[in-house]
Amino acid sequence: MRINNLTLRKFRNIDFCELEFPKNLNIFVGDNGQGKTNLIESIVYLSSARSFRVSDDKVLIQHNEPFCEISALVRRKEDQSRIRFVLSDAGKYLTLNNQVTKRLSTLMGLCNVVLFNPDDLNFFTYAPRRRRREIDFEMGKLSQNYVEHLSRAAKLLNERNAYLKQSVYDADYLGVLSQELASVSAVIMKQRYEFVLRLQELITQHYQFLSDREDIITFEYKSPVPISNTLEEDLLKKMMDSLQRDRDFRLTHVGIHRDDFILKINDVPVVEVSSQGQRRMLMLAFKFAIVDLIHEKRSMYPILCLDDLFSELDETRRVRVMELIHVDMQVFISTTDLSFINTQRDRDVFRLIEGNVQKEVI
Repeated sequence: MRINNLTLRKFRNIDFCELEFPKNLNIFVGDNGQGKTNLIESIVYLSSARSFRVSDDKVLIQHNEPFCEISALVRRKEDQSRIRFVLSDAGKYLTLNNQVTKRLSTLMGLCNVVLFNPDDLNFFTYAPRRRRREIDFEMGKLSQNYVEHLSRAAKLLNERNAYLKQSVYDADYLGVLSQELASVSAVIMKQRYEFVLRLQELITQHYQFLSDREDIITFEYKSPVPISNTLEEDLLKKMMDSLQRDRDFRLTHVGIHRDDFILKINDVPVVEVSSQGQRRMLMLAFKFAIVDLIHEKRSMYPILCLDDLFSELDETRRVRVMELIHVDMQVFISTTDLSFINTQRDRDVFRLIEGNVQKEVI
């Protein structure tokens, strides 16, 4: 999977650029505030239809401009897709191969991007809701089925919560809602459990390589009931045991909407003991584990974006990160200093100055 070319108009501080990426290794270099992360942001947007920096798309549009555009030709094995977003005050406008589509789910798998950026270190201190969202986002790259079940569970949960607010209710109807929610939730819980189990193995492997330590990484999935052959029945029973409390508070207290994911080093939660350096290595290991899972599932590498990483690593870690990047994977790296990227691989370098992008001759 790769981006062949990228066109931006009125995006952040980039007035216009049209870039070609014939090589797998692409480096965006420039001082702070010149637009390097804006380029990374546009690439991630093609994958997820959202910014990893802000929740309001209007912030992406240049000041006093009516719209901005992100467009790219993405190759996926032998297929190519033209993905184009136009963002304006009226909302988000998406075309795939020049055909308008209102379903963002059609993006699934067309442009899988795995991103590391400095804010990822907050994963360990996020509220559980935010961690769930991040895990769901990564799992969505692997399975359309998972996304569909999540959507169904969210609708059922909203419906159940709305019904709990009724002054008069039908116990049979509430029972049917609870049964359907438990059934869908059980599927999601099994997928989350299997995901975490496989990810834990890969994270440990990558972390030990990056850190040169023998620490054992565990990834704990905190679910409402243990994963077992009677998962659905156990979940439904716990939901119904909580019914009186749910009615009192008019809110569903038991379910996957309360799940959490805890990373540990040597059986101690990362947030309690780890240094900033350890957290960085662990989050990098997490991202490379996601890359591996996508490759296992899709038989192709995703696009990897590393934003402002190498300035925070010593020379040994920089070399090891580059060793983990497979030569067949397209990668975009932003840095303030080209000397941080010590590699003999063929690469293209793009220098940014106040939003202007120029390809350098190496």
